[in-house]
Amino acid sequence: MIKIRKLKKLLIIIITGLILCICGFVLLNYYKDYQRVAYSKEVSSLKNNVYDNSNKKSNNESVPVLMYHSICDDNDDNIMKVPKKQFDEQMKYLKDNGYHTLSANEFYNFLVNGKSIPKKSVLITFDDGYQNQYDNAYPTLKKYNFNAVLFIITNYLDKGTLYLKSSELKEMSQNGIDIECHTLNHAKLDKLSYEDQLKNLEESKNKLEGITGKSVRAIAYPYGEFNVDTVKAEKKDGYLMAFTTSGKWASNSKGLYAINRIYIFPQYNMKNFIDRVTNSNYSLFSQPIKMIKGAYDSFVK
Repeated sequence: MIKIRKLKKLLIIIITGLILCICGFVLLNYYKDYQRVAYSKEVSSLKNNVYDNSNKKSNNESVPVLMYHSICDDNDDNIMKVPKKQFDEQMKYLKDNGYHTLSANEFYNFLVNGKSIPKKSVLITFDDGYQNQYDNAYPTLKKYNFNAVLFIITNYLDKGTLYLKSSELKEMSQNGIDIECHTLNHAKLDKLSYEDQLKNLEESKNKLEGITGKSVRAIAYPYGEFNVDTVKAEKKDGYLMAFTTSGKWASNSKGLYAINRIYIFPQYNMKNFIDRVTNSNYSLFSQPIKMIKGAYDSFVK
């Protein structure tokens, strides 16, 4: 009886050992298969990223740079005030159609260093630094996980309810929004001396950098006006690129200190908007330049 019990125990040990060996063998092979599949996918992904440039832009191509001002529901027919719902619909179109929203750094590296970007890329910009950009535009940008650039009039910060607060700038800067310069006081730079331009751009840049802790490297020209001295001052103050209010898509064909942007007005329907972000030769017919410039000048005064 004792021998039989010992034999049974031995058999149980042997069988258990065999089962464990078989399980270990199966698991090992499963793990190897998993590793092969994972490696294959990784290699495939790398190949696509490295060799498949069919969905990339080269820096001899142009990019739509959208220009907004106020995002609000005031019913005063102001051409600079895009309603919240309309803005959300435009951003939703970009999201639903696979657009990549560029950061200022990505845009610069594309133009200057030839870094490729997705074919469907867009740079979203806002001028002046209105409170409604934080209250209305920023939540929508966060909802769609979008980047954007705010060009700020620095002397208007923290004054009243119309313009942004420094704390709000800092928050946005930490969450995908680039904070850049729009001068101290929305000056017509071409009417200032070189020394005054230099001082204006330097003080504005320093103030914004003090708020965000990040370098300010871009400026949007108030009224779209600048001259040779402006560019000279920008270079001395460390600005790397500057944006105009001219229409059409942006490229490096006009240099880094005269970058085009596209007006986005509330009068545009979705067809107009889609035309501007999908067609580099979009029609300017619906944008009477003289009328728009006059309305713009009166709006920002």
